[in-house]
Amino acid sequence: MKIKLDIKTKFELPEATLEQKVSEYLKNNFYRITDRGPGYIIFIDDEFSDRKTYRSDYHTRIGEGKFEFHSSGESTVIRLIYLTQVLYPMFLIMVFAAFGIYTKSIVPIIFSFAFILPILYKMYYLKEHVFKEIAEV
Repeated sequence: MKIKLDIKTKFELPEATLEQKVSEYLKNNFYRITDRGPGYIIFIDDEFSDRKTYRSDYHTRIGEGKFEFHSSGESTVIRLIYLTQVLYPMFLIMVFAAFGIYTKSIVPIIFSFAFILPILYKMYYLKEHVFKEIAEV
């Protein structure tokens, strides 16, 4: 199960330059572009690359998504639509909640919501860092 999230920002760059920067960002971070058209780039994480994997990749990388470009004169609005996996954290929440119900204790039920924190951290991290990294390319 995946949820769809959306981030949007405005750059003072022409659309062609911004598309080139996004393509370069995706190439440098080992993403594979699956489709490209006028005003959008669809990509997925390239699992067959030679990139070193880290345990923090879940929190700092986009699994799959789409960049959309909307030009208005000299500025361009860029929108990142990405999917985040929530099946495993939801499974853990249900297991802990079921354990709390079974033992008739409220503590495991309350602590089960701590498994939402990685999803919230990923949303915050991507919102703060993806467009900064694209601007630096």
